[in-house]
Order: sequence, then C-alpha cells, then structure tokens
Amino acid sequence: MDEATFKARTAQLEQRFARLESRVAASPWFDGEGFSLVDAVFGPVFRYFDVFDEIADFGILAGKPKLARWRKALAVRPSVRTAVGADYPGLLRAFLDRRNSWLSGLQARAAA
Repeated sequence: MDEATFKARTAQLEQRFARLESRVAASPWFDGEGFSLVDAVFGPVFRYFDVFDEIADFGILAGKPKLARWRKALAVRPSVRTAVGADYPGLLRAFLDRRNSWLSGLQARAAA
C-alpha cells in the first residue's frame, strides 16, 4: 500500500470511528455497564492502535473522548490484557515489516 492509499484509508477509518464515538455509552463498556461481544471485538482493534501509536500519530482517534475512555477500560480488563502474550507488539511490528508497505517504512523511521 502506498502513501496515498494509506492516507485515504486512514481518513475513512477516522470517519467510522467518529460514528462509533457518537454511539458508545458513557460508562465503561460500549453499551454501558455490561461487557459484551462488541467490547470483545474492539479489544484487539485498540491493541493494534497501541502499536500504531508508537509509529506515528495518525489522528484517527483524536478528539474522541468516549473512545479514549473505552479503549483505556478495555486495555486494563484482565480478559483483554491476557488474550495475547507479552510478545504481541513485537510480533505485530514484525508482521508490518514483512509487508514492506508505506506503514512499514514509517515504522522503520520511528525506530531509528
């Protein structure tokens, strides 16, 4: 994927997260007090962003306080936190490197 395609997909993802921001509840989980399937699905999604945030600030989640709160709640939930090993971030970075994409180039520059 080249830079233009990456930026177009980033903009599209930012719009989708903006819609999600308007729908997420104000208390710890997506729909309120009860952890649900939606929460279980987004735990791994936000885990990707933990790694992506180390590469660059893409602005996808900027200005979305409810998503930030939800993301933080998911990150500390034991079932989400222990769903992957401690080596997960390194494995994702290695996967990105193998893709030889524009994002992998950004990652290499961020690591330098």
